[in-house]
Amino acid sequence: MRMGLIACEVLRQELSAAMEPCGHTFFPVWMRQGLHDTPDLLRAQVQTEIARLEQAEPPLDAILLGYGLCGGGTAGLCAGNVPLVLPRTDDCIGILLGSQERYLSFFHSRSGIYWFSTGWLTFADTPSESYYAEKLRDYAARFGEEDARWLLAEENRWISQYQSGIYIRSPVGEDTDFEQQAQEACAFCGWAFETTQGDNRLAGRLLSGRWDGRFLVCPPGCRVERDWDGGIFRAGGRQENEGDSKPEVVEVGQ
Repeated sequence: MRMGLIACEVLRQELSAAMEPCGHTFFPVWMRQGLHDTPDLLRAQVQTEIARLEQAEPPLDAILLGYGLCGGGTAGLCAGNVPLVLPRTDDCIGILLGSQERYLSFFHSRSGIYWFSTGWLTFADTPSESYYAEKLRDYAARFGEEDARWLLAEENRWISQYQSGIYIRSPVGEDTDFEQQAQEACAFCGWAFETTQGDNRLAGRLLSGRWDGRFLVCPPGCRVERDWDGGIFRAGGRQENEGDSKPEVVEVGQ
């Protein structure tokens, strides 16, 4: 099979490791981290890449999305002439943990979790003493020392919303230095620190070309819509196929 892949760069290590065993040909597009903060921008930029991949010759069998719901940013994406496939997860943490169910088990067992992973620490800003010291210097140069401290204190209000930080250990590579960074960030923020083992099986299944009920297969001509009944996504824009909501395996192409 020939498949496009559009994914957040946070998942690059895990998805790259899962490609080789699949035996398919992939055309990956890595999107910058942080687009989920502006869902409309995420949707627009991903849709642009979908349109570009749909022009491939010979045509692709499917376009895979390395995204979950991501603040609603993937709701509204449209499949043109190629099916779209994405995991039924709230965001990338469900992919890193291997399932939405495992993600929810953490969510329901405690409140205020800030998640770390190799990808997050590589591509996203990480709360730390050095990061905020640099930010304070920048603000002081632009606004003066007093205003800089006030601005930084206002920006950091979000820290109090979290009680713990959990580092997801990579299942595909050594990450001792990243784990140490996460632990230091938690100490700086006053959060309890935990680790949990990552699971790459959901990422591998996404790339396998054999999709069960953990994935939405959005047919050509349909649109990704939110499913408020627990499925996270559903295909809209025309009558859904029965297989969209059932756990049978779907295969596209050869």
